[in-house]
Amino acid sequence: MRKPELLAPSGSMSMLRAAVDAGADAVYLGLNQYNARIHADNFTLESLQDALSYAHLRNSKVYITLNTLLDDDEVMDAVELALDAYMLGADAFLVQDKGLASYLAAHFPQIPLHASTQMNVFGIDQASEMKELGMKRVVLPRELSVDEIRSRSDIFHDENIEVEVFVHGAMCVCYSGLCLFSSMNKSGSRSGNRGSCAQPCRQSYQLWDGNREVAVGGKPLRSGKLISPKDQSALPYLRQLMEIGVDSLKIEGRMRDENYCMAVVSAYRRLIDAVADGRDTKDLLEEVRNDLLVTFNRGGSFTTQYLQGKKGSDYLSGEYAGKYGLYWGEITGVYPRLGTIDVRSFQKDAPQKGDFLSIRDKEQEIASFPVGKIDVDRQSSWVKGLHPDAMAKLRNGMSVYRMSKKIEVPRDKLRRTPITGVFCQEGKEYILRVEVSEGAFAGVTASCEVPAGNPGDGDPLTWERAKEQFQKTGQTPFSFTDIRKDGDFPIFLRIAQINALRRDAMAFLAEAVLDSQSRDRSRLFAEEEELNVPQKDKPEKMHVIIADYLDMGRISGGYACGADIYVFPALQITRSGRIHSIEALLEEEPSAKVALRLPGAYKDEAIEILDKAYTLLSSHAKDRFIGFFGTHPQDKTVGLLPGSNIYNRFTYRYEVQKNEEFLFVSHEMNDEKIRKMGASLRDEAGSTFMAVHRYGPIEWMQSEFCPLGRHQKNCSMCREHPEVSMSEYTTDKSDVHHDSRMDLVCYPGLCRADLFGDAKNLISGDTVSGLLSMGIPTASVARFMNEDQEERRMIVESLYPDEYEDDEEEDWYEY
Repeated sequence: MRKPELLAPSGSMSMLRAAVDAGADAVYLGLNQYNARIHADNFTLESLQDALSYAHLRNSKVYITLNTLLDDDEVMDAVELALDAYMLGADAFLVQDKGLASYLAAHFPQIPLHASTQMNVFGIDQASEMKELGMKRVVLPRELSVDEIRSRSDIFHDENIEVEVFVHGAMCVCYSGLCLFSSMNKSGSRSGNRGSCAQPCRQSYQLWDGNREVAVGGKPLRSGKLISPKDQSALPYLRQLMEIGVDSLKIEGRMRDENYCMAVVSAYRRLIDAVADGRDTKDLLEEVRNDLLVTFNRGGSFTTQYLQGKKGSDYLSGEYAGKYGLYWGEITGVYPRLGTIDVRSFQKDAPQKGDFLSIRDKEQEIASFPVGKIDVDRQSSWVKGLHPDAMAKLRNGMSVYRMSKKIEVPRDKLRRTPITGVFCQEGKEYILRVEVSEGAFAGVTASCEVPAGNPGDGDPLTWERAKEQFQKTGQTPFSFTDIRKDGDFPIFLRIAQINALRRDAMAFLAEAVLDSQSRDRSRLFAEEEELNVPQKDKPEKMHVIIADYLDMGRISGGYACGADIYVFPALQITRSGRIHSIEALLEEEPSAKVALRLPGAYKDEAIEILDKAYTLLSSHAKDRFIGFFGTHPQDKTVGLLPGSNIYNRFTYRYEVQKNEEFLFVSHEMNDEKIRKMGASLRDEAGSTFMAVHRYGPIEWMQSEFCPLGRHQKNCSMCREHPEVSMSEYTTDKSDVHHDSRMDLVCYPGLCRADLFGDAKNLISGDTVSGLLSMGIPTASVARFMNEDQEERRMIVESLYPDEYEDDEEEDWYEY
C-alpha cells in the first residue's frame, strides 16, 4: 500500500523542527502576510530560508499558505511574495483567492498551486475549474464522508490533481470559506477570510423560540456552547483513506506549540507506517488514540462526524473550556497526613513523574498538579504531589484526568534523508560517492576523496569494519539505506580518516541539496492570452432588483413586491404548496423572473433534492425560470453568490469569463472597495450584472450541523419550532443587543442549518448610481426574512437609484 504524505502545521521554527523530526513528509506555514493564521508567529522571507534548509535536508517539503482573500491593492504584493518564496525553494502555495490563483496560473505557471480548503472545493463538478486554475492539489472540505472523498479522489486523479484531506485537529462548524461570523459579529474587525478569525463559535449562546425580531423573552430553548465542535480525529478511517489513494493527510494546528506538533505527528507517523505494513492492531489504535487525547482534545473524545457518513450526536465539545485531557480513573482514598491519594484506573499506560493531573467534580476542576511520586499496582495507584490546601477539597469518587505525557522521538527515529553510497578506489585515491535515494531531491549526489594508504601503513581494514564506520552519520540529516564497495582492493585507512571522509561527504551532499532546491527556477513572466470576455450587448435594463427569500416558511402574504428577479432557496421549494405561491407571483407580475439559490456548499445527499427543485420550478415557470445562483460555475448556474468570494478585480475578471449573468460581490466589501473595483472594470464588465447587497440579513454561517436538533436520533425539533433565533448567552435579557441576535434556518431531513445576522456593509444608492454611470450593469439585492408584504414593497421601491448620467469623460472614482 502506498503511503500518503503526512502534512503537519508549522506556526514557528520550533514547530517546524518538531514536525520534521517526528516524521512529517511536508509542513505548511504562513509568511507574515496573507495567511489564514495571521496571529501565529509565522515566518519572514529570511527565516523561511532556514525553514526550507531544515526541512529539505531531511526530505520534507515546505508549502506556503497564501490562503486569504485579497483586496485590489494586495494581489500584486502577494504575487511578489509568492515569487520570492518560490525562488528560495518553496515547494507549493495554498491559495484561497481565485483572483490570485488565476493571475499566477496565467503569468507564472511554474509556481505549483494547491487549492486551500478556504476555496470551498466541495463539488464533484469542480475538477475542470481547478485544472484551469493550475491546481496541482485540492484540499477537500472536512464535511465530506469517506465515500464522498473516494468519488472526488477518482475525479481529481483523472485530471492529475492530488487530493489532501484533514485527519486531525480543530473543526470549523461552518464550511470553510463561507464563514462570516467573526467578520460580522460585534465590531466586525476579525475576518476569518482575511486570516484573523476570533472564533465566536467557541462562545456560549442561547436558542430562542421565534425569530430574532420578537424572540428574546421567556425561557430559552437551550443555552451553552451550542456551536463549538470537538476536535476531529480520522484514526478509525485511516486505512480507508489510504486505500482510496488520498495523497496527503493533513494535521491542523498552526496556533499550537512544538510539543503538540511532536506528539500528533509522531502518533500519525506510527499509525500510517503500521497500516502500510499491515501492523495496525486494535491495541495500537487505542494506544495512539490515548496519546492524542492526552495531547489535546475538547470534550473528552474526538469526533468522526462527516467522515463516518452518518450524522450523530458526537459533535459538540460540551461546556468544559479548553484542554480536556484523558480520563485516567477515580479517587478511592484521600490521605492528607501522607499527602497522597489512591486512584483506581483501568488505563494500561500510567502517568509518570512530572505529568500533570486534573481532579474534577463533574465538569468543575478542583485541583491540578504535577505528579511528584507515583506507585502503580495493577488497577490501583497512589499519587503524591498535591498541595495540602488542595487535599482538603478532595473526596472519593472524583475523576482524575491525565493532562500531559512527555513525547520524545528517539534519536534513531528522527527523520533523515535516505541515501546510498559507493566506496571505490581510482588510481591513488579512495572515493566515497553518496546519493539521495528518495524524495524531492532523489538523484542529488556528492563525492569526496582521500589519498589511498600504503601496505606499509599496517593491516588493511575489513569492508565490514569500514562500512560500519561509514554508516555512523550521527547528527547529520542523512541516513544510509545501502552502502557498497565497488571493486576488490585493500582499505588502508585509519578510523579517523574514514570519519573525516564521511563528514566531508555529508557536508558536500547537504550543500548540493540546498543548491538544488532553487536550481532551474525562474521569475519568467508569461504573457496572458487575450481576456476571453463573452461579447454580449449591454442589457436593455441596466439596473435590476433581486428579492431573495431566505426562509419561505416565514414569509407572510404573497411573494410579489415589485422586484425584477425573485430568488428562492432550492432546499425549500419542493415542500407542499410553495410552488403554487410562486405561480401566483408570476401571474401577478408578468415580467418577473425567478431563480433558485443553492446552498453555499452541500453534500451529495442534497443533489437529488436540488435536481428536483430545478425540475419543479422549470416546469411551472417555463422560460421565466433563469436557473441556479451558486458559489461556483455549473451548467445550470446563471449567477455566483457572495460565497464565491469575489473580493477584488482579478477575481471578478476571472469569473466574468465564466459567462454568468450575475456576479455577487463579497459581503465583506464596503462601498469604497466596490467603487474602486468598479472603476477598474468599466471597460470589462460587459453584460454581466454586478450584484451588491442593499438590504437584509446575510449568512453568517452555512453549516452541515444543526444547533437546534444537534443530530439527535428521531429529531423533530425543526418541525416543532419552525422559527428559531440565537443570541449571545446572558442572564440579563435586557443585555441582548439586536445586532448580536441571529435567525437560525434549519433544513429538515438534511439536518443542516444556516445562521443569518445583520450585514455590516449595506451598499449605498450612491455607489449603485456610480456603477451605472460607468456602464456597469448593476443588481441591487434585498434579502427578506421576517418582513410582511407591504414592508417588502416599500423596501424594493426604495432601492431604485437616483438619476445618473453617463460618466465616460470624467472619472467617478480615481483609480
